[in-house]
Amino acid sequence: MSTSVDAVDRRRRLVAIVSSLLPALTLSPAHAAALNGAPGPSGTPAAAEQLGNFLLRDAQVQELTLAIVNSLPAATEEQFEQLAQLVASGATVEEIQQFAHGIVVPKETLQLIDELVTAGSYVMGLGLALFAIKKFKAHKDNPTQIPIGTPIALVFIAAALLFLPSILESSGESLFSS
Repeated sequence: MSTSVDAVDRRRRLVAIVSSLLPALTLSPAHAAALNGAPGPSGTPAAAEQLGNFLLRDAQVQELTLAIVNSLPAATEEQFEQLAQLVASGATVEEIQQFAHGIVVPKETLQLIDELVTAGSYVMGLGLALFAIKKFKAHKDNPTQIPIGTPIALVFIAAALLFLPSILESSGESLFSS
């Protein structure tokens, strides 16, 4: 029984590591606070937090995250665990980079990560586009409270996220095709 508990625990840690990559796609808390101001009187979370929660609840993103974790060989899982321990121990950036360069990730897993980034990019782009519409409405209702630059910036970020997968695909083909 302890082996299966260990395996489940290792899977959970690996899901946590892969899932920790997702917040890198969201706005930083400082930037979100600048865009949103403080949470409303009802205590609603900031937009970046709402968007992150929406992304993590998306079924396709969850499915891809689990597929990535399940497709990793045991040796790669151990390497990721060692990398996490190295980071937690306070190692230097050079030590972390040197160790990370030795991690071998199978091609199938890299394709799943590509699909995860694509799905996350589309979901985030659509979410930010909807949030930009909400901010345009808020600006129309109260122009002194919401500057016009906020929804315009959100529209450009949403467009960039929506076009990111096609840009990465075409640039990858251009750079790495034979």
